[in-house]
Amino acid sequence: MTWALFYYNSLPDMPKGCSLFSLEVMHRDFFKCNPANTGHYEYPRFETLSYDEGCHCKEVNALLKRDDSEKYVIFYTRNTDLFRHSKNKVIGFFKVGQCFKAPKKGFFASEKVLLPKNESIDINYSSRGVPVSWGNSSVKDDVDKILTTLRTNIGIDISTKYQDETRRIMEYLKSPSGRKQIVDICESCNVKRECYWGKQSKQFNQMKLNELYAEAIIHVK
Repeated sequence: MTWALFYYNSLPDMPKGCSLFSLEVMHRDFFKCNPANTGHYEYPRFETLSYDEGCHCKEVNALLKRDDSEKYVIFYTRNTDLFRHSKNKVIGFFKVGQCFKAPKKGFFASEKVLLPKNESIDINYSSRGVPVSWGNSSVKDDVDKILTTLRTNIGIDISTKYQDETRRIMEYLKSPSGRKQIVDICESCNVKRECYWGKQSKQFNQMKLNELYAEAIIHVK
């Protein structure tokens, strides 16, 4: 099997009682809680089951050029809990399906798995490189085993729940009034002091959401 292992920034864990997010979904960091985050807050798009060269451009193009019959992108993230402890976790995969060339080169997933947080798989990899099956990565054997496990357990998939939650959040994010509603919801939350996002000031959160989404193209299936 041909694969590439892609990293993405995920939202830190939210406390029990959060009004916006369930505890089991590992969302990408579309609030950009990680200030070092670049384009990762837009990827992966489990809501559209697609991936394009806007992120990991070199590896996406190399993967698409290969003539293997089965090609996969495996996603891992640094999951941060409420105590700021972090651990790298594999959370799912896309099997490369129909490709497209506009507006950027990429593909739709012909198969997908998104695991619940408590089913995610630990991986001992934290380097900046992108391991690929045709390379010499130290985690090649580990990723081979993880991909086999993911494909075997294809019935465990919460991507629909991810899509429903993302669709609801994106409905807020695509308008100024909606972004204000998110901030107001967080301001009135009973557990906001336990949450990275909730601890920030109302002014900071309003500014951050407007900065990210005032002119953004909202990707919702």
